[in-house]
Amino acid sequence: MKITVGLSKWTGRRNCLSAAPGVFDLNEEFKAVVVDPHGESDEDILKAAKLCPTLAIILEDEKSGKKIYP
Repeated sequence: MKITVGLSKWTGRRNCLSAAPGVFDLNEEFKAVVVDPHGESDEDILKAAKLCPTLAIILEDEKSGKKIYP
């Protein structure tokens, strides 16, 4: 799964870090970044994306490019 974080939409709630701590971390600007796209199960990554109130986390199928969420 390809994971993209739209930093301009990210509000700092850190829900994604709680749901998938092996995937997300904070950069020097305290914004979420992907550190390991395979660091958690697909279920946990989808949960993290759904917990983001601004829909800043975009999930796509790596092979087809088809959008998974949102």
